[in-house]
Amino acid sequence: MTPDSAHGSTGVSVVIPVRNDAAHLRRCLTALSGQTQVPDEVVVVDNGSTDDLDDAVRTARRSHPLEIVVVHEPRTGVAYAAATGYDTARFEIIARCDADSTPDACWVHRQAVHLARPRLQARSQPRSPLRSQSRAGRDVVAVSGSGRFAPSPRFLGESLCRLYLAAYRGAAGLALGHAPLWGSNMAMRASWWREVRDHVQLGADVHDDYGLSFQLRPHEAILMDRSSVVAVSWRAVLSPRRIVRQQCMARTLLREQWRSEKPWERLQRRFLDNPAAGRHRMRGSG
Repeated sequence: MTPDSAHGSTGVSVVIPVRNDAAHLRRCLTALSGQTQVPDEVVVVDNGSTDDLDDAVRTARRSHPLEIVVVHEPRTGVAYAAATGYDTARFEIIARCDADSTPDACWVHRQAVHLARPRLQARSQPRSPLRSQSRAGRDVVAVSGSGRFAPSPRFLGESLCRLYLAAYRGAAGLALGHAPLWGSNMAMRASWWREVRDHVQLGADVHDDYGLSFQLRPHEAILMDRSSVVAVSWRAVLSPRRIVRQQCMARTLLREQWRSEKPWERLQRRFLDNPAAGRHRMRGSG
């Protein structure tokens, strides 16, 4: 894909894994159709839905200027569905949200601007809302943002969601050595996905965005864009069953991950070995 000179960005595919979430999907597709930069395609991954998903997609196709591609993933689990969506995406930038996500109007454009740059962009500007979760000189391969719980007053929903994400990223970061991706608001380079996809853990009980975060290599970085906000439903924090399931999925992922790489080994590679600095100095990047 080549950069679009009008927008300074490459093509964007938005991937949405869905299972029995047609009502939320309708709102998500409406929000995507109103973007300042409409995505080049929206990949809806039907993970065995039994509701009116097909009707929701047909209505969106009639009502919105979106190229909607529906693919079916029969294996139950968001990790399977997300991976199928990433494999299906045709454009170099893969943005990801959930069916209950309602992105702000500039969401797609922000992802495109960040990832249209050359990979070596991990040097964050002082006082910038963009935060790199790693040392300077690493290749930015993905970006993740923030959210707000809705419906609610914007300040309340955004403040509580920031607390929720701080807890998730703080706990997950202890094992990763950097903040994790958040599936409700993230994007990555398709080229990076192709490089790491064969190492990603898949399963019905795998925490998919956390698992993908483990594929970040020592010379790579995730950019945190705290000004990128999507509205999400309250069920992440109000459903005890969902909370317990998320915790079980995280434990399953960590058990499998630590069989191949102990947490202290990962942290040593990330912070002590740091091959990126020397490699990029040789390129004249400091």
